[in-house]
Amino acid sequence: MFATDRLVLRAYNESDLDELLILWNEAGVQTGATIDHVVPRGPKWKETFRSWLDNARLHWIIQLKDTFQFVGYLTLRDENPKNRDGDLAITLKTAHWGKGYASEVLKFTVDHAFRVLNLHRVSLGVFETNDRAVNLYKKIGFVEEGRLRKANWIDGAWRNVVLMSILDEEWSARQAQQQ
Repeated sequence: MFATDRLVLRAYNESDLDELLILWNEAGVQTGATIDHVVPRGPKWKETFRSWLDNARLHWIIQLKDTFQFVGYLTLRDENPKNRDGDLAITLKTAHWGKGYASEVLKFTVDHAFRVLNLHRVSLGVFETNDRAVNLYKKIGFVEEGRLRKANWIDGAWRNVVLMSILDEEWSARQAQQQ
């Protein structure tokens, strides 16, 4: 278990699968987090989560430190182990958006990925319509690498997926500047 100023970051338990299903059934969450159809998910969807979390190099269940209330989850998968590239995904319940929790978790996780897991780069994909997430990733230090053009159908229109990453040397330089 790890902690930031306001959050606890821990491994998942079977009991978390219920919270994850509730989270994934928020339409706003699905719209911003999946290229799949936005539809209600039933209990079998818990198996999808179990697979995602079990096959990730790192996963956090994110909770508030003072109440242990469920906030969301983060995964870091080994998409390219030879090149030490981790693929990051984070999802928070909509009730916790705009409170700085994602920033707190991302800063801790990126630092952990480089210092402890010895990754060379952390990559992610984000929908171009998710301005808040794109701006947050840029603030953390992620750089846009390209776009998958018209790769996702959302609300009756094709949208691009923005590909972003941060390299270990970029993170180290940012840390040195902030000291």
